[in-house]
Amino acid sequence: MSTATALRVDLAVTPFSRRGSYFAVSHTVDQQEPGFYLRTVRGDARHREIVRLLLDDASDARSLTTAGRLTLSRGATRAAVVLDGPDRALIQVEGGSLTLDFRATSQYDSVLQENEDTWRFVDSGANRNYRIRVLGGTARLDARWDGTRNTEARLRTDAGNGVATIVLDEYGSAVPTRPLDSPDAVAVAAQCDFDAWCRTHGGDACNDAALADGVRLAAFVTWAALVPAGGLLRRESMLMSKNWMTNIWSWDHCFNAMALWRDPRAAADQLFAVFDHQDEHGCLPDYVNDAGIQRNFVKPPIHGWAVDHLMDRDGLDDATVAALYEPLRRWTEWWFEHRVYGDDGIPSYNHGNDSGWDNATTFGAGVPVQSPDLLAFLALQMRTLARIAARTRRDDESTAWRRRAEHTVRTMCERFWSGDRFVARHTLTGQVIASDSLLTLIPLVLGDLLPGQVREATVRRLLDGGYLTPYGPATEPVDSPFYEADGYWRGPIWAPSTMLLVDGLRRAGEADAADDIAARFTRACTAAGMAENFDALTGAGLRDRSMTWTASVYLTLVSARTGRPNPTTDRLKEHAS
Repeated sequence: MSTATALRVDLAVTPFSRRGSYFAVSHTVDQQEPGFYLRTVRGDARHREIVRLLLDDASDARSLTTAGRLTLSRGATRAAVVLDGPDRALIQVEGGSLTLDFRATSQYDSVLQENEDTWRFVDSGANRNYRIRVLGGTARLDARWDGTRNTEARLRTDAGNGVATIVLDEYGSAVPTRPLDSPDAVAVAAQCDFDAWCRTHGGDACNDAALADGVRLAAFVTWAALVPAGGLLRRESMLMSKNWMTNIWSWDHCFNAMALWRDPRAAADQLFAVFDHQDEHGCLPDYVNDAGIQRNFVKPPIHGWAVDHLMDRDGLDDATVAALYEPLRRWTEWWFEHRVYGDDGIPSYNHGNDSGWDNATTFGAGVPVQSPDLLAFLALQMRTLARIAARTRRDDESTAWRRRAEHTVRTMCERFWSGDRFVARHTLTGQVIASDSLLTLIPLVLGDLLPGQVREATVRRLLDGGYLTPYGPATEPVDSPFYEADGYWRGPIWAPSTMLLVDGLRRAGEADAADDIAARFTRACTAAGMAENFDALTGAGLRDRSMTWTASVYLTLVSARTGRPNPTTDRLKEHAS
């Protein structure tokens, strides 16, 4: 049986949840009414807080988190929260009372009594309904009705000298009818599942004393963010966070897939979570969740790069590799068929969102923009298509893709290399955009595919151009007039840009620089957690501070540190040719 070792998490940063659940518990400190909240992460929830958990009517409590159970305590009173399946929370109360302070904030919210031990919360703001049963102890509802809605409602459960169990089920039109399992059994099963996940995806780093705590946190962040197939999601999928970034963006998922290379089925699921929603033109959505799809924007075509990374590690089985060929081909062609606005054949970003670098200075003077990173990604995607074609005996197509990739790299250099650096250009005028964004260094992802002088000059600019800090590469030079400490893509350090550069540096023969940057970034994660991004000068975690792509990049980088996998057979043949 697994031992339920406490996790070093701060619920104000990393929510308590588990694989397969749409519930999360967070400690909210920046609201008018601070406290511990049970929240929903459903995609169509208009607000996420369902109830505030008050021990003995107080908002403060101590917390102890394991993968299977969250325990809140205040004096002699304890409330243990266990999550069961996608839509059930079990709360055991002993030694005192627990009050569910309903977040009745919307126009038609109401709490009604079904029978002597059962209540229902019509949470119109969350676009969901909740049924609450109290088993054991005594319960009392105090509520205020204004004629159309409850403006306040609190359900207080007193355990007396025993244990009271609160069962909270989320539902749409019909309450779940599955039997009630023992909270202890549910917690043990969750702990066993997490321990197996951590061993698998942490690999040898689990046994490295310097890395073990970071690996457990990263493993928990990724494991706990998994939600089951259902609604628009056709397979188990990893949300970017169970704080508020509760979607699957169509480049974030690539980094999550890459971290799961030891389990090819899991890696494939995270790739196809977005490819399941490729449209009839070949375009991928900006993001997807269980209830909606955003198609106004896209994300950069790093998918071929990610697939290549997984293939190098035997992280995808042959059937998956073959199945990815047509979706990757269509996604590649979409950029040339629908995002080329002139006769130069070079596709554009319509907005910073399309690049993934929403507000980078590259887009500060307007759009559309032609940026060299886009052609770099497309060239790598073409090479991956060539690799898959060769593996699946499409020899002519493989040759054609390889030649097209070479042409794309030449075009990128001719159009965007200014003599000493890469630049981005206004699509319509061709004018160079005055920007020192790290985005213009991302062509380093091409590694040894870049011409030697171009590669060397770009590496020098990365290392000596004001980007590199003790925590990794800043997205805007720290001496730039546009640098902002919490400026999103105008300064902070991010996992995806770091991973792309580290991988490119390694393939460019710059192993020492790659290892140094990787070490800086993983130290930042160990110190500040798996944040969305980090202050480039202090290393402090910023924005959503429990992001799966950060955790996944951390796992990928420490995996490389503890031993890199050998190249696969087809990669060795490629180098030999």
